[in-house]
Amino acid sequence: MKDKTIRPKWIVLLDTLLLALLACYVLAGVKKVPFHGDESTIIWMSADYDTVVLKGDISAVTYSPPPRRTTEQHLRILNGTWTRWTMGVAWSAAAFHRTDLNDQWVWGLDTEWNRDNGHLPSGRLLNVTRLSSALFLIFSMALVLRMTRLVASQVFTHPLIATSAGWLSAILYALNPVILMNGRRAMFEGAMLFSLALVGWTVLRLVNRQDSFKSYLLVGVAAGIALTAKHSTAFTIALLFLGLLVVKWQKSHNKSKQIYWLIFKFGLAGMTALIVFLALTPLWWSSHFLEMPGVVLDERQKLLDEQVALFGGYHGWVERLEGLWEGTFGVEPQYYEADYWGDYTGVADEIDEYENSYLAGITSLGMVEIRIFLVVAGLGAIGLGWRRGQKNIAIVLAIWMIGIVVISLLTIPLDWQRYYLPIQTPLSAVMGLGGAMLMQVILSRGQLKHGMV
Repeated sequence: MKDKTIRPKWIVLLDTLLLALLACYVLAGVKKVPFHGDESTIIWMSADYDTVVLKGDISAVTYSPPPRRTTEQHLRILNGTWTRWTMGVAWSAAAFHRTDLNDQWVWGLDTEWNRDNGHLPSGRLLNVTRLSSALFLIFSMALVLRMTRLVASQVFTHPLIATSAGWLSAILYALNPVILMNGRRAMFEGAMLFSLALVGWTVLRLVNRQDSFKSYLLVGVAAGIALTAKHSTAFTIALLFLGLLVVKWQKSHNKSKQIYWLIFKFGLAGMTALIVFLALTPLWWSSHFLEMPGVVLDERQKLLDEQVALFGGYHGWVERLEGLWEGTFGVEPQYYEADYWGDYTGVADEIDEYENSYLAGITSLGMVEIRIFLVVAGLGAIGLGWRRGQKNIAIVLAIWMIGIVVISLLTIPLDWQRYYLPIQTPLSAVMGLGGAMLMQVILSRGQLKHGMV
């Protein structure tokens, strides 16, 4: 089936120009984004690149029980590897060596102590590793544009409206202060946002295409990369797989015969994802391989329990709903989670300088209302596609959007804004559709008025 999103050359040029401008905006704020202690720890963890890739010492990073706390192995269990490998490539290409890396950040001690004792990265090292994360954010913008346009092309009949939906989603995504702050930092979120958009795009493009083993392999590779970026991406992967399975099942004519092919194709995608994940996660290359899923889940739960004990968790559904609301529609970045961080020397000045630089995104008070309005209109656009019979791709986006909101509500135990970031990817697509829906309403009214005259 021919891709209906293909447009004349001037559309490609406008896409390129828009993404280039947004990319420049993202990169311009990389140095100014306020520092977070986790950046030090993740840069320190990127030493695995030297151990595994440059020196080939895989045995040094494979799992060996027990998973003792505050050790390199414990952090390998808790976190994905994709960011570590790409950070390692970045600092190695910039002529840094392992000896140039800082030590792990020591929480509870102030910035001055960490700086004086070698736990704070140099300014150039920090910027190089931040750049690797910001580039992922830029790639994710392009993917958000493309996947929004895929959906819009099935919902709206006017080519310009469908095209504009992609532009609007990319702009709202790139100028979201929460996405900007987290994507620019030398942390896991840039790679996570990229991988979520990558899986979303590969699945949505497959919805109305003819099935091929190559397409399912591509979905599997994207899912495997996502799992190595952050383990929590498994929720998004499961939702997208579920949505794709539902529409493929609905479209099949001989369901009793097709079920076996669907099982095989989705099994192929799942197995590919597992192979990619394992290939990029040498921690699991041990005789304790079968224990690893349980070890990871257990340690992740212990970490959440520890965070709740230290910082306080939600008490009841009202607080959970408030946290979900702020984490989803809030436009004020949560620069730090530990209250005492705000008392450290220079932190307030960093935040003020960043916010006064016009590089922190759109933080005006009216943005919350605009986002809500666009989401409502976007849901209307999905409903429009449903009524027109173009419901296949709408089903997948609806399952993704609603599912990740519900999962976030049920599983996030405390008010940490970055834990809600996976919602922002489908939310941006829905908002892009909302803007296109409003354009169609205005265009329709204009045509009606012209006809009456």
